[in-house]
Amino acid sequence: MTNQTHASEPPELLRVRDLVKHYRAPRAAQRHGPPIVHALCSVSFSIGPAQTLGIVGESGSGKTTLLRTILGLQKPTAGRVLFLAKDASQLKGASARALQRELSVVFQDPYTSLDPRMTVADILAEPAQIHGLAVSSRKALALLDQVRLPATSLRRFPHEFSGGQRQRIAIARALALDPKLIVLDEPVSALDVSVQAEILKLLKELQQARQVSYLFVAHDLAVVADISQRVGVMYGGQMVELGATEQVIADPQHPYTRELLAAVPVPDPRIERAKPRMLQRQWPTETDNLPPCPHGDTL
Repeated sequence: MTNQTHASEPPELLRVRDLVKHYRAPRAAQRHGPPIVHALCSVSFSIGPAQTLGIVGESGSGKTTLLRTILGLQKPTAGRVLFLAKDASQLKGASARALQRELSVVFQDPYTSLDPRMTVADILAEPAQIHGLAVSSRKALALLDQVRLPATSLRRFPHEFSGGQRQRIAIARALALDPKLIVLDEPVSALDVSVQAEILKLLKELQQARQVSYLFVAHDLAVVADISQRVGVMYGGQMVELGATEQVIADPQHPYTRELLAAVPVPDPRIERAKPRMLQRQWPTETDNLPPCPHGDTL
């Protein structure tokens, strides 16, 4: 089954072209399954300036592998990742560092993503120091103001803040170098629902003010739909559906997308929905009927 694309691609800030990632399974796993794990299967999409693309899918769908490959933490088996029309894997030295400054990350867990030994001032200065730059006190205070934290936060340590406040600090750190793209890896999943709403509102306000783009990854379709102009649905290492959020929500083309929508909680207790069956059902994917992967022998 081919992926369902609802709309044309936007102007490109980030472009992922036919991305493939295979792993050789551990020996113990090979006794009960295939020797090669198809983590990503020809994934393609793009993100335009000041846009948010949300990627949704359950555990094992390939979201984490996709992020790690985009961030350059692992090499793809095939395909390319182009950021600002450049392939970062082909750059070295000053050119690579200049491109890296345009990309930041906010991680899932606000309790482990901040160094407990560093003050907030040090945390905000760290990205610049890595690139041989400096963050002035005025810039640090401006970052705190943008994420709605008081100036007194600069002298405090992460353990003195709540989970939501820590994630605000992580967002401020991601903004320190004025990037063009921020990758957000499940940024609200560890937070209470009310705090989630506050963080999502903050991210939307920052995007409007700074014209920054987001790649927002989550397992909750409702959260992704709230912040994203476009959404991609991943299943079995494939992007099975991609398009404008309103179109995907109103007219989902893939059965897995329909199951994700059925799993979204309904606030009205008088309305009942059938329990989602996505974890028990195996939807067909393109790899089910494919010949052996041509890249498999390179592992």
